[in-house]
Amino acid sequence: MPTTREPARPGLVLPQYGPGAPELIRRRFGRRGLIAAAAAVAVLAIAVVVAVLAGDGLTSLEHRSAPVFTILHPADTVRRVAPAPGEIVRLRSRRGRLEALVTVRPIRLPAYRGSVSGLLPLYIERHERALAAELPGFRVRQDGKARVNDAPGYQLRYRAGPPGRRLTGMDIFLVAEDGQRDGVLLRYRQTNPARALDEADRDLVKATRKAFRSFRFGLDRP
Repeated sequence: MPTTREPARPGLVLPQYGPGAPELIRRRFGRRGLIAAAAAVAVLAIAVVVAVLAGDGLTSLEHRSAPVFTILHPADTVRRVAPAPGEIVRLRSRRGRLEALVTVRPIRLPAYRGSVSGLLPLYIERHERALAAELPGFRVRQDGKARVNDAPGYQLRYRAGPPGRRLTGMDIFLVAEDGQRDGVLLRYRQTNPARALDEADRDLVKATRKAFRSFRFGLDRP
């Protein structure tokens, strides 16, 4: 059962287990090697995400290398844009000062037993500290177990920013099934204008949230 909390405890993402690939590349090949490797990874990331028409005006983004997943979105309003460092996919919708984002990042968990929802709360404090450092006015709204199209995980809901430029977000750590270590951080963020949302705004938000909720591991969809 989710719990509601105010204010946030300090926290960011999962802990690192020894130096990561960028650090190892930098040590071995220097800065130029790191830049070349980053460029190669960027090309690979573009290559493995394939857009397929899914009907009903929707496009299916298929990530065909691990972690394998699909997302459905209306490409004319919820557009695929260049992912930020560490992201596999970034979708953005915008109308005036209203903006919404859906992003996917890969994660790697340590070995564990039982339900992943019992493991992930151990990392929430660190995740919160990172978000608090990134987002002025950060406050936790809710955290608890989550499930997205049968995939188990743990979610954190939060808000940030001044009242006239309020940001709300939801981060969900997911694996395809309990026991698996490779998963994703699925994120939804919405930044509202100072004015109240009108009907067209609400329709855009609805379409973006629907894309967020459409995330599914694997390539086969019912």
